[in-house]
Amino acid sequence: MPSLADTSSNDQANVPTPSTPHLRHLVTGSLTRDHIAALDAALAAHPDLKEIELIDIPGASGIAPEVAYQFQWRINQHQLHTFARGECASTCAYIFLMGHERTLLPARIGGETVLLMHSIHSAATGAFERTYNDDLISIVHQRSQGKLPLELLNKMYDTTDRSGGIYIYRKPISTGGHVFFQAQYGAKRIKISDATPEDLGIKVDE
Repeated sequence: MPSLADTSSNDQANVPTPSTPHLRHLVTGSLTRDHIAALDAALAAHPDLKEIELIDIPGASGIAPEVAYQFQWRINQHQLHTFARGECASTCAYIFLMGHERTLLPARIGGETVLLMHSIHSAATGAFERTYNDDLISIVHQRSQGKLPLELLNKMYDTTDRSGGIYIYRKPISTGGHVFFQAQYGAKRIKISDATPEDLGIKVDE
């Protein structure tokens, strides 16, 4: 069966390509309300759609909680599986981890697939949006059936700027390990767990 491609954040068309055995909606670029509308259109046109692939997404500027909850509702309504390829940061990481099955795929040539989880901050004050963060942390913890421990997820509150966070790599990096913490932009990434993605309830595929 064909896959579906949302080839840009402004393109509402879904372009069939013969690649996967199940229908898959592709999402790329900084997340906006247009991506929600594109997913709705894909689900309306293809009620058997069960997969979303997130490709090189830096997050959702300014409307992160809204985008995360809108995707969550659709993921739950349609029991969607999520896939990530390349960088999946901030809101993208939350959306990926909300999937009813979660799979990391190889990055495009020259890159690596990595989740970056960090706290949502207020656009006005720069402070942690603690209510949203605690709720989203609880959602992904429960979705993983506890395999993503709260102690690990809460480590994101130890960051000192908006760029720091928890990194989960698809493949171990050169120094060994999959799970790292970076306190702020430019700081050293420190290994904080011996867990693999599979240990955290995340599949790895080719």
